[in-house]
Amino acid sequence: MYGIAQFVDLGERFRISDTNQPMVNANINTHDDIYMHGKSWKITEFESSPYLQRSAFNFYSMPLTTKPYGAVSFLDRIKTIFVLLPLPLVTVYRLVAARFLPCERRKSWKRVLTDTSFRYISSSLSVNQMQNMMGTTLGVYKEWTKKNGMPYLVDEIGEDARLMWFGERETENVILYIHGGVYCLPLQDFAASFWKYAVNAMKQNTGRKIGFVALNYSLTPTAYFPTQLKQTILALNHLLSLGVRPENIQVAGESAGGALVLQLLSHILHPVPDLPLLPKDIKLGGACIMSPWVSLTGNTGSHLENSDSDVLPAETWAYLGEHTLPALSDASRPYLQAIDAPEGWFKGVDRHVRRVLVTVGERECLRDDVLKVARKLETATDDAFLSVFVHVNGVHNDQYLDFMAGEKQLGDLTPQLIGWLEKGLH
Repeated sequence: MYGIAQFVDLGERFRISDTNQPMVNANINTHDDIYMHGKSWKITEFESSPYLQRSAFNFYSMPLTTKPYGAVSFLDRIKTIFVLLPLPLVTVYRLVAARFLPCERRKSWKRVLTDTSFRYISSSLSVNQMQNMMGTTLGVYKEWTKKNGMPYLVDEIGEDARLMWFGERETENVILYIHGGVYCLPLQDFAASFWKYAVNAMKQNTGRKIGFVALNYSLTPTAYFPTQLKQTILALNHLLSLGVRPENIQVAGESAGGALVLQLLSHILHPVPDLPLLPKDIKLGGACIMSPWVSLTGNTGSHLENSDSDVLPAETWAYLGEHTLPALSDASRPYLQAIDAPEGWFKGVDRHVRRVLVTVGERECLRDDVLKVARKLETATDDAFLSVFVHVNGVHNDQYLDFMAGEKQLGDLTPQLIGWLEKGLH
């Protein structure tokens, strides 16, 4: 739930308002518990409001039952085991049925098993159970670099965020990667493996030096908007402080990471007060936006049309959206939910980024949302600026699932991404 705490009496007394509810008064501080409209709430964060007068603050409130990141009880662990027990039968059934399903017919048996497992787990476990299973982004990075014989190289950039380098700290060309995971799940090792493959291919094809660095940002329920945007800005400013030229930086992200790339562009055009600024004349080399999560409610036609074919069905998208909605207000909507950005919101974006690529799968739930946002970008720019690629028969994050499955024959999206990023190298 999102509320507004209006400044009264030197910041110690606040007026708390809830949507469509009468206003009540309370003396509150960060981490205080309050009773409002028949429910108990914990005030988790105060932020200077970018949308109200300077004598106002924002806060995000969550039910007291909200658990910390990855926290599960003993009973939750037992439930996880029982939920996963049918998985072998589910995957075998899907494999047998695949020959009769248009959405599965063209996939290899490895991909059918992988996609089915991904869909079943993400649709059957709670966010906390998945967080507990997957660990943390920094933990995944540490294990992955050790497994792949790469150095553990981390830059602390403040605000509990860090940049994780995959390989040496090359600054001639840099790809800043913002992982997905609906703002609540960490980087996964198969995504890291995809980028290792992609960067190596680009190096071999062009002979260029490329630094690849991933942002370790805060996940819900630890933090909500605009924390992740602030951390993204800090990451970009850190790269600039290392001497990386803006035109040599390409920012890439998928799902929630793709949405954060859009948030970054929105902040450049419409700065959020009290967040760090970027140079006014900044012009990035490129923005690679893959299947961005631009609608938290998920009520477009493709959510219904592709619910059975995507690796995340419509009801799962809706459930995951509930974990981000506490941060959604009318003022933050264009940043968090780009599909609702007003007409002309992205006008002038081509002055701040040279090229933009938007990709989406034909058979994923987010398709219509993503294409609507792509049209918003298209109307704000010339034809040479924006590229849109719809992956035929593709599902959400299709390029990563090939690596999760251990496929040798990669899909059409991977070479498209590599080829587009190559053109942005200097």
